[in-house]
Amino acid sequence: MWRRVVAGCVLVALGCAGAPPRTRQRATGSSAWVPLVVGPFQRVYRPVGTRYLNDHTLAREPDGRWHLFGITHDSEGDPSREMSFLHASAPSLVGPWSDEGDALHSQPPEESLWAPFVLPTGAGRWSMFYYGNTPDHRVLRAESADLHRWERSASSAPGGRDPFLLRVGALWYLYSVGADEHREIGQIVVSESRDLLRWTMPTVALADPVATFGWGNLESPVVVRRGEEFYLFVTRTSDSPHDYARTMVFASTDPTRFAWEPVTELMAHAAEVIEDGQRWFITSAGWTARMGERWRGLSIAPLAWAPRASLR
Repeated sequence: MWRRVVAGCVLVALGCAGAPPRTRQRATGSSAWVPLVVGPFQRVYRPVGTRYLNDHTLAREPDGRWHLFGITHDSEGDPSREMSFLHASAPSLVGPWSDEGDALHSQPPEESLWAPFVLPTGAGRWSMFYYGNTPDHRVLRAESADLHRWERSASSAPGGRDPFLLRVGALWYLYSVGADEHREIGQIVVSESRDLLRWTMPTVALADPVATFGWGNLESPVVVRRGEEFYLFVTRTSDSPHDYARTMVFASTDPTRFAWEPVTELMAHAAEVIEDGQRWFITSAGWTARMGERWRGLSIAPLAWAPRASLR
């Protein structure tokens, strides 16, 4: 049995303020490919004033314009005060980014707004899945026709915080973060749907073998398909200054089951993995009080996929 972990941000430090995430990378578990960060992180967007960006999502319009949505507030230290999603847009991933005003503000029974995920749903419509720390702890949904004006939907889904969706054939997979009630371990759970409306109950896709704490030691799942394999990127922290910006990668041929055999580790927090034409990128964002002022906002680095055989 698992329970939802009802906290949206990791509050531990990166280490020395202002120091960039290290680029330690190592191949371990079995997979055909190993993702590698192949260049430095570059900050491409800085929120207005003292606002910060944490868990975020990127969506691209048919005309190529990118939209960024993410957790924000102007006073770090209390994730329960994160009550809105910032919105910015740009002609390319590297900018220039323009603030568009907040996309959504919390309203009862939402106690906060955490970790949006935005995707196109056809006919010019967009859906935003997010976690609102509501009494039923479900994944909530909002709808938009232009990515600027959002209306809450009556539709919701079972799951935890930090939702991420992946379509494989006719099936949608909804990944989110939970924790085992009895063994006190962090988990990534997954539900399935054919229409984004009716969902199966979550099952465990990945279980951390180490006991968790408070909000859980796993965050921000992202799943990418390459060939017949699925790669799960997940932030994993032990509430230590040494691993705030640590993203672990796991591989499986089954998108609903990942063994705890990491393929590699990348130094990023709340990472999104983006394919832009023939190029791949990884993002990083988090609390600047823990990462340093130079990391306020969205940072991005090039990502490459190396054949495992080439790393031996």
